[in-house]
Amino acid sequence: MIKHSIYIVALFTVIWIILAESFTLLQAIIGTAVSIACVICFRVFFDMERISNVNHWRFFLYLFYLIGQIYIAGFGAIKLILKGAKVDIVTVKTNTDNDFFNVMLANSITLTPGTLSLETRNNSISVLWLRGLDDDLEDLENADEIIKGKLERQLLKAQK
Repeated sequence: MIKHSIYIVALFTVIWIILAESFTLLQAIIGTAVSIACVICFRVFFDMERISNVNHWRFFLYLFYLIGQIYIAGFGAIKLILKGAKVDIVTVKTNTDNDFFNVMLANSITLTPGTLSLETRNNSISVLWLRGLDDDLEDLENADEIIKGKLERQLLKAQK
């Protein structure tokens, strides 16, 4: 556990130095202190049993997948805005039974342009959804797949 925490502190410190864009002794000390504080707060305030069924490697890969989806959705949202768009509130049913994955899916939906998670309850997420003026009512029926489809499939791969 201590060895694992040392690796995490080292990784966070390197990320700190990269984001600070300068490698000085002061930046290394500040980065290490902030990293240690983050690890301690995480250990004290976060219930690890709630996310015990997570494949951490797949979850790490999901974060890169999500970044790609954010850019793809951004270009789609630009196209919608230029052509004309309307907003609907839809309820998306999730296939996860784990609160951690439901919250991660809701946050992923919020991060992708054109969608905003409003509420997460049980296995459903209320979503404010930007869609085209020309879209028909079939899109409302398929909203689950359009909004969460790829994200949920990739996120479920991280579940053991």
